[in-house]
Amino acid sequence: MSMRWEDEQQAFWDWITRPQDLRESSADITRMFAPHRELSQVEALGIYNNAYHQRLINISSELYPILYHTLGEEVYARLWLAYLAEHPPRPGPMGLLGEDLHAFARQHPQFGRLPAMLDIIELETRLITLFDRADQSIFTRADLQQLPAEQWPATRWPARDDWALMRSDFDLEGYWAAMQQYLASGEAQPGEVPFGVERVTQEQRVTQKRRVNQDTDVEGNFYLIRRVQHRMQFQRINAPMHCFLSAIGAGDSFADICSRLAHQFPDQDIASLSLSLLLKTVDLELLCR
Repeated sequence: MSMRWEDEQQAFWDWITRPQDLRESSADITRMFAPHRELSQVEALGIYNNAYHQRLINISSELYPILYHTLGEEVYARLWLAYLAEHPPRPGPMGLLGEDLHAFARQHPQFGRLPAMLDIIELETRLITLFDRADQSIFTRADLQQLPAEQWPATRWPARDDWALMRSDFDLEGYWAAMQQYLASGEAQPGEVPFGVERVTQEQRVTQKRRVNQDTDVEGNFYLIRRVQHRMQFQRINAPMHCFLSAIGAGDSFADICSRLAHQFPDQDIASLSLSLLLKTVDLELLCR
C-alpha cells in the first residue's frame, strides 16, 4: 500500500531534522526512495540529515559566538546535536533556536557540571531573546515629577520588557571584554582561547548581610542585561539595585519595595536609598509609561 504524499513528506522531514541512526529506519527508507547506483537510500538521506544539522550548528555559532569559541567546534557540535535531538527547531525566527538550551544543558549529566558554561549560555540566550522584544514607551523623570507625592507608596511602576536580571559567580564582564578583543584580533580559533572565565574575587564581590534563620552573608554578583538603542549590553549592579529591580519586576508597590530594602539592608538610610535607586532606574529607561 503506497503512502500519501503528505506522509512521505513528513517522514522525509523527520529523517532529516532529528539526529538519529538512519539505519534503524532502513526498511522504511528503502521502500520510499528509488535506489542510486553509488549510494544506498539510507546513505543518500544521511547526507541531507548531516547537512541540515551542520547548517543549524553554523547558525547557532553566530547566535552564540562566545559559547562557540569557548567550547571549540567538536564539543560545541556535540552539545547542539544532543540538544536538537530533544528540542528540534520549531517554526519562527532563528533566534528561537536556543530558547531551551540553558534548561537542557543544566540537566545534562556532563554539560550540567560546567557552571561557567551554563552562565555563558544563559547570558547569550538573554541577549538574543531580549533583542527582539517590542519597543515600549519610556517612563521619564518628567513623568515622575507629575506623580503626586501621596500616590508614591501605592504606585507600581511597570517594567519594560527589554531587560532582565542575572546572578553569576563568574566575572562575565571581564571575560566578555577579553573575548571581544580576542575575536577582533583576527587570530581567534574556537576552543583555543588563551584565557578562562574567572570566578569573582572577594574584592570584586558585593556582599550584603541579611538574616536567614541565623546571621548569614548573602553574596551576589548581579548583572543587568538590557537593550539600549537596539544594541544589547550588560553591566554589573550592586545588591540593593538588584533587590530594587527584582521588586519592580515582581510588580511590588513602592512601599513594599522600601520594606524589602529595609529588611535586606537594615543599616542603610532607606528613604535616601530607595529614591536614588528609583531615579537610577528611571534614568536607565527600565520603566514603562
